[in-house]
Amino acid sequence: MDIKKKLGKKIRDLRVQHSLTQEALAEKINLSAKTLSQIEVGNNFVSAATLEKICSVLNLNPKILFDFDDYSIVSQDPVEEISNRLRRNPALLKIIYKIVLALD
Repeated sequence: MDIKKKLGKKIRDLRVQHSLTQEALAEKINLSAKTLSQIEVGNNFVSAATLEKICSVLNLNPKILFDFDDYSIVSQDPVEEISNRLRRNPALLKIIYKIVLALD
């Protein structure tokens, strides 16, 4: 697999891990969803400026994008990551709240 494909897959996996659609991430980094799609499948190479925006939006150290050997993609404390995901997805927070109440 060439570097464009590896990097594109890593960006896609990180986007999904952060519960973002292509459209949502594309909007946050000022790209079209079609361009982001082409990057994720490895057809287009991403610019340095776009890489910087992706890292900023996903709260990542840029080296994570190029670490193809270690695919654990842990960018932060798990509690912080859960908190961030819940802040971005209020519907998920409501579901988890109901689960917690049911367990009590």
